[in-house]
Amino acid sequence: MSTLERRLEIFETLHAPDPTRRPKYQRLVEVLVDAVRRGIWQPGDQLPAEEELAQLTPFSLGTVQRALRDLVEQGLVVRMHGLGSFIAEAPRQIEDPWHCRFLDDDGAVLPIFSQAVLRTPVTGAGPWNEYLGTEANVMRLDRIIIINDEFRISSRFYADRQLLKRLWDMPMDKLNGANFKKVIIQQFKLPITNITHLVKLVDFDTESCERIGVPHPYRGIYMQAVARSGRGQCVYYQEFFLGPTSRDLAFPDSNLSSG
Repeated sequence: MSTLERRLEIFETLHAPDPTRRPKYQRLVEVLVDAVRRGIWQPGDQLPAEEELAQLTPFSLGTVQRALRDLVEQGLVVRMHGLGSFIAEAPRQIEDPWHCRFLDDDGAVLPIFSQAVLRTPVTGAGPWNEYLGTEANVMRLDRIIIINDEFRISSRFYADRQLLKRLWDMPMDKLNGANFKKVIIQQFKLPITNITHLVKLVDFDTESCERIGVPHPYRGIYMQAVARSGRGQCVYYQEFFLGPTSRDLAFPDSNLSSG
């Protein structure tokens, strides 16, 4: 049986009655997750478009869209603006991270892995405008950050996509485990000289709760990071929604010009 025939076959099972009466979008999610586990779709493979999935299944376009949102929030599917939805690559370890430096009992930095789940242009105003300016052509890049397989962090990275064009153009699978610090220094040709961290307790939105695996509503630690090069140039603004942990978080020196 060809790969195409195997893919079409999995959707035929959805036309059979479901005695469990599960929500329709959950049935589609489970079928696609099972297909990935069986290798019918491989990491990096493109899924059918939303409209095509609605034709292949007995479900409405709204149900298909909800299922895909759920898969994105789980980190199993990534969406590439203008291209479609793809099976996510496995998380990769970040070397020498600037943020999310959690310590083990001996004071060493725990391993940190990341998985890119969304990249999209940003329209409208938000807290990023205070740092990037109102004229910036802002992109948003979402990642799920996994600390030593103990807990998760939902990250939203904002930057001018003209300034950091490489992060906008880079294939999504290459962003898994990417050290943004090195990418920025290589392209921008200037060091990050100052990082400001702001931390407070907030009520997390539904998306962040789903990505870090906690029930909504949830009140947790929210961290903002603003990175600058020189005195005035803001290179990026980043938000972090931290999952529950008792680990110590170590911050780098705010003035990085010496190292």
